[in-house]
Amino acid sequence: MRIVFSTAFDDITRAMQQSADSLAEAQRQVSTGLRISKPSDDPLGAAASVTEHAVQDRLDAYTSAGDAANYRLTLADNVMTDMVNQLTSAQSTALSARGSETPQSTRDTVANELLAIRDALMGDINTQFQGAYLFSGSKVTVAPYSISGGAVSPYQGDTDTNAIDTGSGRSVASTFDGSAILQGSDSTNVLETLTNLAIAISTGNQAGIDAGVQALNRAFDRTTAAQARIGNDEKSLDDTRSLISSARVGSVARLSSIEDVDLAQAASKLSQADTAYRAALAAMSTVGQVSLMDYIK
Repeated sequence: MRIVFSTAFDDITRAMQQSADSLAEAQRQVSTGLRISKPSDDPLGAAASVTEHAVQDRLDAYTSAGDAANYRLTLADNVMTDMVNQLTSAQSTALSARGSETPQSTRDTVANELLAIRDALMGDINTQFQGAYLFSGSKVTVAPYSISGGAVSPYQGDTDTNAIDTGSGRSVASTFDGSAILQGSDSTNVLETLTNLAIAISTGNQAGIDAGVQALNRAFDRTTAAQARIGNDEKSLDDTRSLISSARVGSVARLSSIEDVDLAQAASKLSQADTAYRAALAAMSTVGQVSLMDYIK
């Protein structure tokens, strides 16, 4: 029995379409390097791929947060270093003016130096990062301290501090309580202390000088303690970022095993698909070459 022309044509058409689809899929895999392009390619693999992409998005968000936290902590650490240096200078400068035998000219010079140190500390504590004050607690739009007519304002921030989530269950400080550093449990902040100390030195008030030096010592201790806390946060952040980096490497490896194609295998399939497609084209070109005998049953 002869095969009817229309039946043969339909069979060849379907075969050619299947070959074309296989060829297109093989070309896609080779060009993209990806095994899965749609959920139907591998439903379980596609679901796992979605999960890993979500993991990477979360890890990337933590990485960005960690970068922002690192900038803030580094800046705060640098500020603390300068404050420690300023307070050390203030301590040695004030001690140089102790004693009733110190000339008035020296007293006046020392007093001016202490006021300059006060202004430098004012600049440090009013440091901003991207328009936000680092040492105003949660009141990041308000400068912690200001000075007008030689008088230092009370602390304008609050004792609440902000934090940045840098990992699952991990966070570091992003703002700081300036009053805990400059004043602590003292009756006045160190900026006022320096103002009063400058006056005491200029007037030869030995009791005032001694009280001022002791206040500077306490301010130095508070500042170094604050810097140590910032250093601990920096260390914690480094550890967290290392864990996140390792976790992302693992996620990328898992995602690659799910999505990526074996290029050698894909190239072989491409060659096979191309051969099959060419064969289907050849068959299609001959199916129309029929004679009268092909219609005789």
